[in-house]
Amino acid sequence: MTFCQTSPGIGLTGFFKALLCLIMLFSGLRPVPAASAGMVNQILKSQSEFRITLYATELAGVRMLRFTPTGDLIASQTPSGRVIILSRDTDGDGLSDARRVLLDGLNGPHGVDLHAGMLYVAEEDAIGRIKFNDATNTIEGAYQRIITGLPQGGGHSSRTLRVGPDGKLYVSVGSSCNVCLEDDPRRAAMLRYDLDGGNAEIFAQGLRNPVGFDWRPADGALYATDNGRDWLGDDFPPCELNRIEQGGHYGWPYANGRNIPDPEFGAGAADKIARAVPPVFEFRAHNAPLGISFVRNPGAPEGLRGTALVALHGSWNRREKDGYKVVSLHWQPDGSIIQRDFLWGFLENGKVRGRPVDVAEGPDGAFYVSDDFAGHIYRLAWIGR
Repeated sequence: MTFCQTSPGIGLTGFFKALLCLIMLFSGLRPVPAASAGMVNQILKSQSEFRITLYATELAGVRMLRFTPTGDLIASQTPSGRVIILSRDTDGDGLSDARRVLLDGLNGPHGVDLHAGMLYVAEEDAIGRIKFNDATNTIEGAYQRIITGLPQGGGHSSRTLRVGPDGKLYVSVGSSCNVCLEDDPRRAAMLRYDLDGGNAEIFAQGLRNPVGFDWRPADGALYATDNGRDWLGDDFPPCELNRIEQGGHYGWPYANGRNIPDPEFGAGAADKIARAVPPVFEFRAHNAPLGISFVRNPGAPEGLRGTALVALHGSWNRREKDGYKVVSLHWQPDGSIIQRDFLWGFLENGKVRGRPVDVAEGPDGAFYVSDDFAGHIYRLAWIGR
């Protein structure tokens, strides 16, 4: 069963789902029936050393992924208000052995992370946590919202969270609009908290919709994807990869890309634009980069070690569709970044077959990709292992 074929329900999650389905309808996107394992191999392509299989299906609106220490996979299903866990494959058939709901009835849960025996969940207006038993992969006790009152409403309702190397909780909050001056400074920003929700601070601003972020092992720097604004043409502005520094402002809504003044908000903002931090890499316009994950496994293929895998969700307001794939980003000795295709085939002759959202590296060395359009999670295993 595909995303828009399921019952939308009521409340905010139902509204979120209905809105997304309308966008699909008017932009020419159509959900496709769940693909069999054989069809996935025929449709999707990757670098020659990887084998692609369908790990789990019938996961309507599946978004962000996080592995447990024992190899089970936690996933958010944002429109249905649910966080689930997929049991690792122990019988060798290439599929998750089972699934169960960890949390239900949440307000648009999106980002998830595990740290020090706690499962953290980012809802649209709150951050919650609950005890998580690493040995049994079960939750214990009551779910507690440790942060409430996050800004909600308008666009960009997803919230992503990660526990950083400094033991702090990082939360990204997208803008309320395509382009505007925000009333709440916590929008279009990266926020930081103590693990109990205390000591709230705005870590960085001017980030229109930083859905995915991760720390690069090579230098410890925090990198975040960011979606550029709409309605300035098919090829402008670019989407971005930003190196996030505390106190930095990354340009939105005054500038786009490498500090090019915005036609609506750039006038009179020369000082702000001059101080804005430009992106370290530009994706093609409207590619919608979401999840990002640096490859940490020292046993990964040599060409992938230390690279970042980024899910490009794909364009919805471009005359010729673009994106709809997973790419790898390769840092060069001079600091420049090169993009290469890693997983593709979601777009063929203008027909959309899937929309990647997040990438997770499993303890088994394989890579897992969520697709909220077809409701799948794919597994890419290195044949050389």
